[in-house]
Amino acid sequence: MIIDRIENSGLYHSVHPKFADAFAFIERAVKEALPVGKYELDGKALYAMVQEYDTKAPNDARFEAHKNYIDIQYIIDGVEEIDVVDITRAELETPYDPERDVAFYKATDRATKSVYESGDYGIFFPHDVHCPAKMVGNTPSKVRKIVVKIRV
Repeated sequence: MIIDRIENSGLYHSVHPKFADAFAFIERAVKEALPVGKYELDGKALYAMVQEYDTKAPNDARFEAHKNYIDIQYIIDGVEEIDVVDITRAELETPYDPERDVAFYKATDRATKSVYESGDYGIFFPHDVHCPAKMVGNTPSKVRKIVVKIRV
């Protein structure tokens, strides 16, 4: 897991060959205010989704992990909590679905909790079981977000 601000994204370009393209898309999507939807950037190797939603109560959010993709989750507007725990400390709830590239895990109090606001992003690798879209405090927030999927 990496948590940082968009102005520092250049520090991570060497982590994966597609990271520079991923961050370039984020910057373009924000500048051009791209609408909600899915954007193919390099076939199945790199694609992105612009999303809008209301954050959820903690019991309604789900822990998930992916085998084939790294997530970069960037907050355009709003605020949400994203919790993360290493896969070795997570208990499987729903087995891996290769069609959707996702497995779901039981909620845990062993997770690291972080608050993300406009300009913040998290990078979640296959061993990072993450629970996005959680409300901060007791009030839901309208979130506008970009999720970039990078094939490992």
